Amino acid sequence: MNEAKLRGAMGFAMRAGKCIAGDFACERAVKRGNARLVLLDTAASAATQERYSGLCERAGIPCVAVPDMGRAIGKDGRMVAVVTDARFVQMILDASASEKNAN
Repeated sequence: MNEAKLRGAMGFAMRAGKCIAGDFACERAVKRGNARLVLLDTAASAATQERYSGLCERAGIPCVAVPDMGRAIGKDGRMVAVVTDARFVQMILDASASEKNAN
């Protein structure tokens, strides 16, 4: 159920237009300061994971690893997404924390 809550929150953010998907667009959003949370697929390459963890660290924003992230937001094949709204960020972080506590 916790995974369903996490996937639901991510889907809501995408449908509300508060989520940007795709490598180039996400990197640009982080560098411009528009990103509040980075969602990274667990299947992303090591280079992509390192690059985004570095970007997030420098920008001071959280980065959450999610299995099969692209499918959760309705964009199969996307490895990275950015959430731009603080309320959706809190919803996703709460769902992510409850999923980790359940395991």
